Amino acid sequence: MKKVSLLLVLVFAAVSTFAQTSGFSTKEGRNATFARNGFWDNWFIGVGAGANMVIGDDNSDADFLNRLTVAPTVQVGKWFNPYIGGRLKFQGGSLHNFFNNATNMLHNKYFAVEADVMWDVTNYLGKYSETRLYSLIPYVGIGGAIGWDYKMNGATHPGGKQRNFTINGGIINKFRITDRIALDIDLSAMLLKEAFNHGGADSYDGLVGASASLVFKIGKKTDFSEALLMDQGLLDDLNGQINKLRQENDALRNRQPEKANCPDCPKCPEVKQPVDAGSKTFVSNVVFFRLGSAVIDKNQEVSIYNTAKYLQDNPSKNVKIVGYADKKTGTASINMKLSEKRAKNVANALINKYNINSNRVKVEWKGDTEQPYAENAWNRVAIFFAE
Repeated sequence: MKKVSLLLVLVFAAVSTFAQTSGFSTKEGRNATFARNGFWDNWFIGVGAGANMVIGDDNSDADFLNRLTVAPTVQVGKWFNPYIGGRLKFQGGSLHNFFNNATNMLHNKYFAVEADVMWDVTNYLGKYSETRLYSLIPYVGIGGAIGWDYKMNGATHPGGKQRNFTINGGIINKFRITDRIALDIDLSAMLLKEAFNHGGADSYDGLVGASASLVFKIGKKTDFSEALLMDQGLLDDLNGQINKLRQENDALRNRQPEKANCPDCPKCPEVKQPVDAGSKTFVSNVVFFRLGSAVIDKNQEVSIYNTAKYLQDNPSKNVKIVGYADKKTGTASINMKLSEKRAKNVANALINKYNINSNRVKVEWKGDTEQPYAENAWNRVAIFFAE
């Protein structure tokens, strides 16, 4: 059993490493890239119970209800990305085996543990969504089982404890209840050596089962966010536009005023360059967000700092923060709430972290009703406007 336990740990670690470093493609042929999944993110734990039945030599001759036994289950695992996950599943209870045309029944207690690799087919073939009602998740795994307290027709059987390597597989039917709770209907199968049941002509027996479990998402994060990536061509285009604007600004700043033809004209006073050129001038500070997220990433905080500095240097000015969501993901109602959270989170950072008076910060949100950028992913954003 120690060797089996070590093997389970090694398999689970290998799956974790593979899933963290591998890319996956959708049916549309695009590479789906998601933000890095932290160690404490997207864990789950589940508890439930079900019924098991041994598929053996003479078991088909027995009464169906006599073949069934109750099996409590516990599982703990982690989704490494929207498509691949790993888990440890524990189950136990008792088993019924039948011999001599089902005239003799062998009863024993057992405990089994398995390490499974899960594949979320629904997310892989469709579009990733944490709000989907149903998901189909097949899995395969390996494990170990131990049996003891063998009794034949109520009398103690002379055979001792049995330890067995197992091969496991099945299908999880996942039904979403809330953001953190789901119901898993697990249809499972386990392959056991014949010695586990103290006899029989075949080399292996099967243990099939069906269980229902309540699964709870735990950890710092319970979903996945699409990484905000920009095509190199778009980046080059943006850099080119920025450089062009800088050159135009330099040219305007260094341009000398034309001399007046009238010698009696008084000398005009030097005019300072205005901070903004209108009542609602765009402030070139934006905060981008990951897919489905209103959390401000570290690399976006500089925009909030720059806006705070602008307000500190211009005490008569105010700022309006407008939140948006991209139109190609989510629903209109979800995107409206998401854009509201984004705008309010940015405003709270501006007020609480940089001590900007809340009266100077106005918040609006547009959901996906307006798309300020042509690139869909860029519309997961909060934009600052000076007032």
